Amino acid sequence: MSTITRQVLNSQSVKSNKALAKREFIKQAATELLVEFGYEETSLDAICQKASCSKSAIYQYFGNKQGLLAALTEDVAIELSQALHAFHLQELNIEDALLMYAKLAMAKILNDRHIAVVRATISSLGKFPELGPTYYRVGAQTAQAALIQYFSAKISARELDISDPGWAAHEFQGLLFWERLVAQVVGAQSSPTQEEVENHSVKVVDTFLSRYQIVKS
Repeated sequence: MSTITRQVLNSQSVKSNKALAKREFIKQAATELLVEFGYEETSLDAICQKASCSKSAIYQYFGNKQGLLAALTEDVAIELSQALHAFHLQELNIEDALLMYAKLAMAKILNDRHIAVVRATISSLGKFPELGPTYYRVGAQTAQAALIQYFSAKISARELDISDPGWAAHEFQGLLFWERLVAQVVGAQSSPTQEEVENHSVKVVDTFLSRYQIVKS
């Protein structure tokens, strides 16, 4: 590789890293404003001011304010999907893989930042009805697709006895999040402590595997 080629590649790498950092900074600024003011009252101008960026940067990275809100949810779902795939590639046993996934998922879904995104989405549905389907598609469905793929692989390996991996994924997510998520969105509970995450994850995985895991003699 020539010196000029290396310089070009290094320059491109630096630009890419700066772009990723700028994108993350914009998302962080948007989240803080959403927590404080909600979706409708969080303007692009306010986001630009807080993130020290131009509107063109938001349009470049996210398309518009709706795309920015979707990105806050999509990033969580993608991270969970990638983690579950990594656990599968590491050939962890089912219990360990699901337990690690459950802890990570609870930490990502039930923290104050994500709850604020959910509240902002719900509160804006009257004027922006498209936000709901977008949130569901890039969030819950993306995470569920990763679970379906993982369960399907374990069914093929004769480690799980599941007739409908889609329903099983829905069931696992329901056990893990649903009641707690609703309670936090309406302010009935606060984010779980680490001890609560640990205990709940163990109960959910134990309950799920007691129903579906094939015990080999």
